[in-house]
Amino acid sequence: MNSIDLKSILNFSAFRPEPDDPSAPWRKRFPGERTVFVGLGRTKLSWRGISRSGKPAEFESMRAEPKEALTQTVDHIKSLTDRGWCALSLNTRYVISLETNLSRRTGSEEVLKTNPRAILGGKFERGKRYALTHNPETNSSILLTFDEDQIRKTEAMFSDVGFRIGRVCCGAYILLRHALTETNRSKGSEQPVSSFYIVCSEGAVCALVQDQDRWLELRSRTDVYDEEVAPIADLLAPFHSRLSPEINITLVCDEPLAGLRERLEAAFPGRSINDLSEPGLLAGLMMKY
Repeated sequence: MNSIDLKSILNFSAFRPEPDDPSAPWRKRFPGERTVFVGLGRTKLSWRGISRSGKPAEFESMRAEPKEALTQTVDHIKSLTDRGWCALSLNTRYVISLETNLSRRTGSEEVLKTNPRAILGGKFERGKRYALTHNPETNSSILLTFDEDQIRKTEAMFSDVGFRIGRVCCGAYILLRHALTETNRSKGSEQPVSSFYIVCSEGAVCALVQDQDRWLELRSRTDVYDEEVAPIADLLAPFHSRLSPEINITLVCDEPLAGLRERLEAAFPGRSINDLSEPGLLAGLMMKY
């Protein structure tokens, strides 16, 4: 054992996951290191530096096509990192759908990464990446489908200007899973949960109806809104007449959207709103897991 190996054991670095290991939590991969979280919409690039203690810093953004915005801001964004490591949230050109009777064999979510056909059967498409969330009470599942070529192009766009990519996710999918986790803490037939989930992330909107633990309807669209929140309420208003009287709203946004709650209260009169949105929420979730 040489001195470098001995030093790595004494300071515990030998036991830390590699920085490019996406299965490990972000904080364990980059302890005491500044990194950056970047969100991409169709016409917007946003970013938050992550401090050495793992806390999201000030939110910044630029309205432009992401490649153009990155060209203009690359030096500033890279200055927020120690070694150029970043996490990316892609918020356009994906599909979130509600499926039934997908395979639930042990380790299905891991198998999905290497052999998606075995899990999806006839729903499998070449050139796609997938993520899956099963409803533990029914045979329904939420399926995220993303174009492989789009992911590779985005990764290349950041790598070409000197970034090192540690994680890629879909913001709306992450936030929807967060909302489901927060509201479905007590599962089982004795305490079934009903809620209308509304997720907003970098212009994308996802809505899920859960009635007595059952996932009944899901609608997902990208590029719905820019700076105005009215299109969000207009898109979702038709759900009001289809919701059971006891179903209230769970709202979660990657960043709080001014005026959205008021718009939803007008579109869904008489329904309470549990707002889980908070500054830096998505970046914080990405850093935690």
